[in-house]
Amino acid sequence: MKLSLLSKYRTHIMGAAMMWIMWFHSAYTGTDEVSKILHRIGFYGVDMFLMVSGLGLYFSMRKSKSIGEFYKKRAVRILPAYLIVTIGWYAFYKTDVSFVDKLLSILGINYFRGTVSNRPEYFDWFLPTLFVLYLLTPLYDKLFQKASVKWKFTLLASMISPILCIIGFYTGRQVLFGTFARIPIFLIGYWMGWFLYEKKEEEKAGWMVHLPLLFVGIILAYYIHTYVKDPTIFWGLNCYPALFVAPSLSVILGFLFEKAEKYLKIVGKILLFPFYVCGRYSLEIYLIHQRLMEILNGEALTAFRNQMFSQFHTDGYYFLLAVVSIALAAALHELIALVTRLLKKIGKKPKDLNKQPDAAEPAAQV
Repeated sequence: MKLSLLSKYRTHIMGAAMMWIMWFHSAYTGTDEVSKILHRIGFYGVDMFLMVSGLGLYFSMRKSKSIGEFYKKRAVRILPAYLIVTIGWYAFYKTDVSFVDKLLSILGINYFRGTVSNRPEYFDWFLPTLFVLYLLTPLYDKLFQKASVKWKFTLLASMISPILCIIGFYTGRQVLFGTFARIPIFLIGYWMGWFLYEKKEEEKAGWMVHLPLLFVGIILAYYIHTYVKDPTIFWGLNCYPALFVAPSLSVILGFLFEKAEKYLKIVGKILLFPFYVCGRYSLEIYLIHQRLMEILNGEALTAFRNQMFSQFHTDGYYFLLAVVSIALAAALHELIALVTRLLKKIGKKPKDLNKQPDAAEPAAQV
């Protein structure tokens, strides 16, 4: 299996990760043990997303002319959708939250202020985590580029993760384990980006490597979810099996996507289309889906929800919820893109206005 498939099918893999996350957010777990454990570890889709994001950030760092341009690209992609959803959330739904908590939550600060005994109002944990990783990427890149053996440096840098988890455990910051435990998978993705960008020898690992790693990761996750009862320890351990699952599953998906596109032709493209759509609008889907679920699953809409359950059953209800979320996410994404294009068009002055009249040619009369 080729590691380069991660880059080729990056959007599709992000789409698969988003589908897994939406399933995790839903209450439909399936009936057999395999479905139940796959549902319980659906948050590993976040790890897949972070790994692929790390890969993409390495390319972005190489292509950006300056750190300012790098940050601008990230801000343009994330902030419009994030601010629209968060401000709308607190303006029209979470109206009882204090203004200070609203502001600190939108800025992502409240998430990092949380402790086991005191957890202030916060909108989300993933986006604040992503903001910090993006903010630190240029600094990490400088250190990474100086390292002579990149994989050893990546392994060494990843050791900050368990150290932070241990510190968090003894300081009551277990609520941040979800961030601390995700650092290694992001750094692995960054190493993969370097590997692909520098056009190193293609990775040759096949099914005999990736399937066992995937199996080991799922078994470890099953063991942790079954036997680790202390929630403060569980919060820290349950993310680490994703270090096996996320890379292997992503490579396997890339391989399957390539084969489907190559051998199934039009049918393959049709099968890949939903993954592409979910990947293209992954940020907006993530922002909208969980919030929409919270609204619909609230007490005010109990009668409506029960009616939907009786008409479409549990699986049908959550499938429709996912479809609506994707549609709203696509609309939001395209609306932002349209406004961005219009603002750029307005901001560009016509060449004729910028052109100074030639000395031998009089300026046009008004």
